[in-house]
Amino acid sequence: MDQFEGKSDSKQPYWEDFFDQIKNITMIDHVPPEKYPMAASTSVHLPFQMMNTASIPHTKATFMAFVDVMIPSTLGALDLRIDDYIIWALDHYVSIQGEWAVKTAHISSQTARVLDISAYHLIVSGKMKGPLDFSTYPDGGPFAALFPDDRLEAIRLLENLQVDLEVLPGPYRNNAGLIQNVVTALHQMVMFGYYSEWFSLGSTRLAYPEDHRYERQPLVWKSLDYPGPSLGYKALRGFLFEKFSEEEK
Repeated sequence: MDQFEGKSDSKQPYWEDFFDQIKNITMIDHVPPEKYPMAASTSVHLPFQMMNTASIPHTKATFMAFVDVMIPSTLGALDLRIDDYIIWALDHYVSIQGEWAVKTAHISSQTARVLDISAYHLIVSGKMKGPLDFSTYPDGGPFAALFPDDRLEAIRLLENLQVDLEVLPGPYRNNAGLIQNVVTALHQMVMFGYYSEWFSLGSTRLAYPEDHRYERQPLVWKSLDYPGPSLGYKALRGFLFEKFSEEEK
């Protein structure tokens, strides 16, 4: 972590213990809840007292902030619960090579913490374009508090591996390939969740695909004049030409 010391233009003394607190947060899986490290209120101006990063509200708030910066709120992505789609996908569709076999890993909370740590790096660099706002997503951490353009910059830092990989939580720690693959997948998940009318699946949206049923009027499809999928698309409907002829050579 020494490479980051002294890089901030800020002269405020609370930056001194900043990365120690990052390390404390990444160790949260191994510490009993009653012993979670809490920063003194005089040390850091970020609300670390709210940073129980293993919590569902924190994970949800983080991905709400992610979705909101990918698809403008005026298009209703948050109203369609796309953040829930990302969390479900990260906890059901990501497979990681274990010691003996490939297994499905639940990594939504770890991914939210990775986004927070990238946000820390941006804050320390002093290159933020806007102020921190902890009121819009009060359950979130630094990533959710960033100005929208700064959230995009924090994502770019991850894409380019411009964060200290040593302080990331498992399974991301020192795993550049997984970081880049998941960050790329996050962009795709937002679009898949939005344009697939995942929210319209109603009570079946958290089920596996074979159990999906559309229970609501497709809002996005209606706005795009898309008629929806047809079961006949998978069947041969004939050829574009009635007859084929071969030219004589």
